[in-house]
Amino acid sequence: MMSSVWDRLPRQHYMSLAPWCWVQLESGEAPGPFPFVAGIAPEVVASLHEAHSLLSSSIDTAISDVFSKRAPLDDPDRQRRLEDAYAELVNSRPYLKQHIRCGRKPDGSFQWDFPTDPTKSATVTNGGLRIFHSVKRQAIPIGFDQRLLGPAVGKVLGMLDGTHQADEIRTVVTTAPREAQPVLLKLIESLHQYECLLGAAQPAVRQRWLDVVQDRDLLHLGHAALLYRQQSQMLLFDPWLLPWFAESSVPSLWGALLPKPAAVFLTHDHDDHVDPRTLLHLPKETPIIVPSRRNRKKLHYDYLGLLREMGFGRVIELTHGERWDFDGGAVVSVPFYGEDPCDLEMPRNCYLIHDRGQNILVHADSGPTNNGRSALKEQIIQQLVVKYGPIALVLASQQQLLEVRSYAAHASLSHPGQWLDVGENGYLTNAYLSDLCAAAQANLFVSYATGGADWYPDHLSFMFSQRNPARTALLTAHWERPEKLKDLLDAQGCGYHYARALDIYRAGQDGRMGVVSSGESLTPLALHRLDHGDPPFMKPGGRT
Repeated sequence: MMSSVWDRLPRQHYMSLAPWCWVQLESGEAPGPFPFVAGIAPEVVASLHEAHSLLSSSIDTAISDVFSKRAPLDDPDRQRRLEDAYAELVNSRPYLKQHIRCGRKPDGSFQWDFPTDPTKSATVTNGGLRIFHSVKRQAIPIGFDQRLLGPAVGKVLGMLDGTHQADEIRTVVTTAPREAQPVLLKLIESLHQYECLLGAAQPAVRQRWLDVVQDRDLLHLGHAALLYRQQSQMLLFDPWLLPWFAESSVPSLWGALLPKPAAVFLTHDHDDHVDPRTLLHLPKETPIIVPSRRNRKKLHYDYLGLLREMGFGRVIELTHGERWDFDGGAVVSVPFYGEDPCDLEMPRNCYLIHDRGQNILVHADSGPTNNGRSALKEQIIQQLVVKYGPIALVLASQQQLLEVRSYAAHASLSHPGQWLDVGENGYLTNAYLSDLCAAAQANLFVSYATGGADWYPDHLSFMFSQRNPARTALLTAHWERPEKLKDLLDAQGCGYHYARALDIYRAGQDGRMGVVSSGESLTPLALHRLDHGDPPFMKPGGRT
């Protein structure tokens, strides 16, 4: 008779998921075009998306005509023709017409609207999960049999971070709701069978982070992910982590290689800032701070729906100006402007870290909107300085994305007459960023959220996508050399630094922020070796 998996796991060892293994929840049915967009019924979203898709080939033709000089760029009748084409398409299809009202009014203006409902949200119902082992190239499915088990699975996965002993995990599995126990047991058995679990007698990872990262240090984890040390606790911002070999052959930061966060802060709804795979593997008792629905216009992102489905029980919404307090200071919610789809004005947050007189602005991808609004125009930055003092360190994306608005991710939710306009998609010019730092009275600007780590693969570059030649041509036509910003900042006594993963930002004796190298001490491979030695597949004396 086969022994129980609990008999085969070292009871007093701290268990973690191997960094080359991960789990993904899988929807029981194909998700809609915009999962977790709220304030609108899913069937309405589907109709809007289809209307845009049906016109997309015509839009591509129109763009090609402009680039080939077969049509003028400034055609005064372009918007009217596009609106009329949209109305003709919608009104000829009853299934679209029942959700979309559009057409030319007697006064010549164009009517376009659709029903909204604050109680509705696009949802994803998970029908199972899949375990991935990238080294062995295995994918192991486990079905849920029509049961809603995402939160229970998320709770167990969040415990596999190297801070819980096997006995603790056993207790959680065996005391889970009866309908969840068989799936959770199968999950643990499969993780053990396929060599996805690692055990350590005494975990050393957290202590390594505390040894290297000092109090009030900010560390870049790659792309937009940041780790801030506040006394003995760690605060995590926009975590987008990669399992080993999942997208890159370079060992990456993942799960149990990080210290357990005291809180996680999410800035906005794009998937490189809200990454379901990363979030699923974080401890579920962790508070998750998100933009508040109270900042919404018509539509908003359903953070609560997404995070509760993963098992998080402490989702905290911060409206602009509200604080998440800690001993000695707070993280303050700051308005976020712009970036696709800025016309929808989805609720989003930047964050000010105010800690014992030191201020750091996590500006992320925020920037001027199509109608000219920004944190500068609205005096937001200036007000922060008055209230909290100079902001020594500013971290912001340096992207300068202008594009035909039809290519924006949520274009179908924007007015069809504007689809052929050129709009911002995170258009942060050098002049804007220079003015931002001047208003903040910053002494160091860090350009981040554009990769910054070798483990992010080339196809995830956000600068110049080759997938759409027209978009790329438009981008490169407007692009400013990023390094020119350095000259503008030098003139006002502010330094410039392009972020690389594992850079540490630390205040000197004079209060000025500097960049400190963490060397090899926090590299993913070095962290893994602390508790587990060399990976079993590593070539002797070499790299993986």
